[in-house]
Amino acid sequence: MKKRGIFLTVCCILLLSGCGLLKQKAAGYYLGKAVAAAKKPNPAPAELEQAFAFVEKASGYAPESSQVVAVLEELAAVSEKSGFAKGQELQSELLKKMIALTPSYWSARGSHINFMAARGDLNGLADEAIAAGKLASGKDGPGSYCALLVQLMATASAVPWFESEAYLSLNKSPDIFFEKAAIYSYAAEQVATLKGELEKMTKNEADLKDFPPQELVSAAEVACTEALRDKEEIARAADFNAKTEAEPAFKKAVAMTVQGNAALVSKDYSRARAFYQGALGYYPALIDARRQLAEVDFQEGASLAAVGAPGKAADQLLRKAYGGINSVLKEAFLTGNSIPFIKRDKFMGEAYAIKAATISAMRAVKGKKLGKAAQLEVEFKSALDEALKLTPEGRLARELFDRYTKEGF
Repeated sequence: MKKRGIFLTVCCILLLSGCGLLKQKAAGYYLGKAVAAAKKPNPAPAELEQAFAFVEKASGYAPESSQVVAVLEELAAVSEKSGFAKGQELQSELLKKMIALTPSYWSARGSHINFMAARGDLNGLADEAIAAGKLASGKDGPGSYCALLVQLMATASAVPWFESEAYLSLNKSPDIFFEKAAIYSYAAEQVATLKGELEKMTKNEADLKDFPPQELVSAAEVACTEALRDKEEIARAADFNAKTEAEPAFKKAVAMTVQGNAALVSKDYSRARAFYQGALGYYPALIDARRQLAEVDFQEGASLAAVGAPGKAADQLLRKAYGGINSVLKEAFLTGNSIPFIKRDKFMGEAYAIKAATISAMRAVKGKKLGKAAQLEVEFKSALDEALKLTPEGRLARELFDRYTKEGF
């Protein structure tokens, strides 16, 4: 009986081994057909759709295979290049199926995060981070490490999008801006915390680094580096959020500045000016509102000059803008701006561009009657140089430079 038991055990091992080899061959067969379709010069939509079906079959034979995910990504890239719009949908659906069938399919999770990050799917990234956090709590060492790596990648991939949303909301709604600023700081803090946890784990067990797929490790490192690239701005945002909670007057001033920005975008100069002046009434040191107030005066003065409005209104507004922006530049050089998501160089570069534009508009209004024209031309050139140096992509500075190159001062 003993010999018979050993014989049956050996037979089972050989049978299972054979099944494994057959599954590998089957997966390779279907992947080969998918790759063949992807490599065609101009694959038809039907061929590409069939290729996605081949990848799905391959994933059934080789769950958790990094190669399957790699072929899927290649197929998706080919679909995008050839204009097969359904490719993105098929890629996403297949990745979701893979993950649902095998929660520890780390390559698929990493690929899905990249897919969502490229499209700014913040809800999807949040769901993935939550799911990965749950997986991390119920896994052993290697499994927990991989899940935390996925959680880090998902969270870090969302940080640049939160930053962008916060910046864009500066011209929209105070409530949205404060919400986005808080979410950004929380996400950046989470990235730093998860990074620390992973480093602590590998310090105790160095071989954990060898367990996850290399592409997941690389993608998580890239996302983490990008999320934490500007520690100064992360600190500024955290300090800003703390200050808005601790100082109601400061928060009110920022809220009114954002409202002023929204009015300025709509060219409602009177309303914008009222909001900025109200902001400075609550918090006189808010240099961001002072710079915007100078921009209101410049834009309104330039608009009046452009339509040939009679009287001295245009000249007065431009003179006021000139004095205001000079004061802002002098103070901001020492203190910087208070509201995050506008970096110091950008803030200063745009302020210098406003100064140069204001002087240019003054010249257009007064012509040869412009007093101290030679001195103002020197100031114009200096301000324009600083604007181009600090913000070479700035539209206002580029337009001024092009006009100055063609027409002179």
